[in-house]
Amino acid sequence: MKEMIRPAAWNPSVITDCSHLFIFAAWDTYTPERINKMFDLTNEIRGFKNEGWENYRQMLLDNYPQRDAEVNFNHAAKQAYIAFSQAISAAAFQGLDSTSLEGFEPEAIDKILGLKERGLRSCVMLPVGYRNESEDGLVNLPKVRKSKDDLVTLID
Repeated sequence: MKEMIRPAAWNPSVITDCSHLFIFAAWDTYTPERINKMFDLTNEIRGFKNEGWENYRQMLLDNYPQRDAEVNFNHAAKQAYIAFSQAISAAAFQGLDSTSLEGFEPEAIDKILGLKERGLRSCVMLPVGYRNESEDGLVNLPKVRKSKDDLVTLID
């Protein structure tokens, strides 16, 4: 599968060299069925309903399904990044190397994985594994990051 994905990800060796490749996907849009399924699951697991929670459900049902599908996908993709951030943190905690990959052809990845048929679209990839220090030309180079001043704006 990784061999099929690699060309659609602009051909980096990390796609096939990693031990695990996670591809995070999000709903292509919001539907009443999807919204209700998540609320019903939450109610089942928590064992209760309350007025505020059900009012929130109704607000989502009144607003999200009617929005443009691309707007909904962009929102859902941001939600997928929450899971992505947990995965990249968990990999680091386990001593595994990982890197985020957004440079890929989503339509091709979606086709390879059959995501469209499941109402999903790919958002970001996360190759995970142990670094091969003898083959990694970047391993001893300093990391290059934006300065705090360029990245963070303090508001008093």
